[in-house]
Formats: sequence, C-alpha cells, structure tokens
Amino acid sequence: MLSEQAIKRWHLGQIIVQEILIIVAFVLFFKIKPLTKSRLGAVVILPVLFILVLLQLTLLCEKHPERKLVQFNHYFQSVNILLCFFALLSLGAAFIKVLNNKNVIFLLILFTLYELIMLVPMGELAWGKIKNPIGQIITLLLFASLIVSLPEILTMDSHSWLQVLNTTGITGSICFVISSIVVMKSWHYQNPSLRISSRANYSVLAFIFIFIVADCLINAFNDANNLGQLLTRWDFHITTKHVTQYICQGIEAGVAEEWLMRFCVLSILLKIFKNSKNQVLLAVLLDGLLFGSIHLTNALMQPLSATILQMINAFAAGIVFAAVYLYTGSFLVNLGYHAVYDILAFLATGSTVMTVPHIFDWEYLFITTLIYLAFAFFLLSGKRKSVIEYNLQQRGLENNHGASELTFR
Repeated sequence: MLSEQAIKRWHLGQIIVQEILIIVAFVLFFKIKPLTKSRLGAVVILPVLFILVLLQLTLLCEKHPERKLVQFNHYFQSVNILLCFFALLSLGAAFIKVLNNKNVIFLLILFTLYELIMLVPMGELAWGKIKNPIGQIITLLLFASLIVSLPEILTMDSHSWLQVLNTTGITGSICFVISSIVVMKSWHYQNPSLRISSRANYSVLAFIFIFIVADCLINAFNDANNLGQLLTRWDFHITTKHVTQYICQGIEAGVAEEWLMRFCVLSILLKIFKNSKNQVLLAVLLDGLLFGSIHLTNALMQPLSATILQMINAFAAGIVFAAVYLYTGSFLVNLGYHAVYDILAFLATGSTVMTVPHIFDWEYLFITTLIYLAFAFFLLSGKRKSVIEYNLQQRGLENNHGASELTFR
C-alpha cells in the first residue's frame, strides 16, 4: 500500500495534469471547428472547473484535522473531486468524438484503465478521513450512484466492447470497488472474505443453495397470472437480443450493489450497532431498507407503481442477501446470487425495466416478502447465530455485549 506522502504526490500530479488539460481544452474549443459550437458553454464551465480542481490543493496541506472547517472540507472535496472527474471524462468524450478514428484506440484504452484508479487519492485524502458513520454511508451511496451510472463516454463506434463496459456500469463498478477498498481500509474495516466460513453447517449451506436456485428460476421463468398457476405455469424462453449487455448489467449489479450494501454499508451499520443487544437484526433491517430505497432512482426509467413494487421487493431481498452473507461469510456467494438473479430476469423479460404491475404482481410480492423474511430470520436465529457471531468476530465486528440475544420463536 502506498504511503500517504506518495498518495499526495500522486494527487498533486493529477491536479497539474487536469489543469493543463482544462487549459488545452479551452483553447481547442475555439480552434477545432466541431467544438466551436459549444465554446460559449466552455467559457462558462471551464474556468469554474479550473477553480474547483485548484481547490483540491487544500487536501495536500491540511493541519488541525479536528477543526470543523477541515472536516467539512473532506465532505466537500469528496463531492468536488467526483464531479470534476465526470467533467473531465465528458471533455474526453467530446474530443474522442472529434478524433474518432483507429489511431485513438490505444489512447482510449489507457484513459479507460486510468479511470479505474483515478479516484484512489480522493479515497485516501478526503473520503477516507470522514469519521462520522452516517456521513460515511451517505458518501458511499452518493459515490456509488454516480460512478456506477457512468454515461456513454470514452467509447468508439468501432469498438463496441468499450461501449458495453461503460454503459452497463462495469467500468464504474470496478472503479468503485478499487476506491472503496482504500476508503474502507482507512476506516479500519477488513476486506470481505471470498471463502465460505469454516463454521457453516453443510445442511444449512445446501438449503441456502436450493433457496437461491429456486428464487432465481421462479423470479425469471414463472409465468403465473394467478395464485392457482404459481407452480404450474412456466416460460423458459430467453431473449436472443442484447445478451452481452444483459449479462454485463447483471454482473454490474452483483458486484456494485453487493459490494456497496453487503460489504461497505452493512459493515458500518454493524459497527454503529456494536453496543446494541440486537446488533445483527438492526443492521440487517436497516441495510435492507437502504437497499430498497436506492431503487427509487429507477422511477426515472419506469412507472412509479413498478418502482414502488421493486423497492419493497428489494427491501425484502436485501434482508435475505445480508443474512446469506453474514452466515456464509463469503462475498462470492452473494455476488453470484445477485448477478444470476438479475441476469436471468433480464434475459427472460428482454428488458431491464419493469412495466405497470397488475393485481397479481402485488399478491405475488406479498407472498415472496413473507418467504424472504422467514428465510432470513431462519438464518439469523437458532444455532445459525453462533456461526454469524464467529464470522463477525473474524472481521472485528462482534457485539460488545457478547452473544447475540436474537430469538425467533
């Protein structure tokens, strides 16, 4: 891991390069004919961008970290650097469209790779110094929502794989994971394990596997229109269009949403409730509530009624995801569960957005919510609690009151 001094030098170099690029861009908006149409906007935006990037120098000479102004600067710079990042990528997109030819592809690949680690200094110098747990969660949600939804930039018509990486959020997801690893380390959290806990019971793991398979298949291929058809009417047809896009979007959801909610946010919530006797229950419920809430943004792309249904379903599913993660101790299990769930749903419906729900959709939601909650509480209760307590102890997140007192009779 690089020292803070090395990170500061990295950040200073980025500031200098960004300021040079802004100056060059300012000149080119007056020189290159396709760009001259936007020169009025450039005159307004680029000087502001120049000042915002310049303000990032404050992170290199901070003293008295306990002062309120310094603490506020960490929040401000976390947002500022992210917005400047998007502005610079947009500038890059403008020039790529002007210079859209095969000779630019090498530069484009380098730019895309650099995008993945460009925000590491922000994680170390600004974001990672936010100490308030609520502030940490808010900045996590803000960062993930922006970075994963990268617009169609840094792409070329003749290289569709780059377009897929950006538009499906794969690049943004990897960028988020890399940056948040730095941040979570600064906040003294261990990275999630990829291996299943040694204390997990094989019969419980088999039950989890059966539940995951059944949940993914029923969600994607069940074609019932009423309760009587629930287990008898199926449609295993999948779309042949946009298959690569749907698979990438499913993987993006598995990586980004599980990393954000089940590693980052859930870890912080467990620490917040570390002194509570109901630490696990409170953390899991709030994690599910936040997971459901972030789906509200889908209202921009689909009917509000569909979004409300999706939010309720995501709330219940989020509780299940959290329970599975806490019991198995493996991030890979959650990644696979979430990714396969979304991929099959996308391929079965041929869409990533929902339509207006019918009455049976609400009835079905009620049933699945009850099943989700029952399954989650099963994993969080009885003998399974001791496995969860062991897993939390391995990550330094165990309850300060000792054994959890969650009971479900």
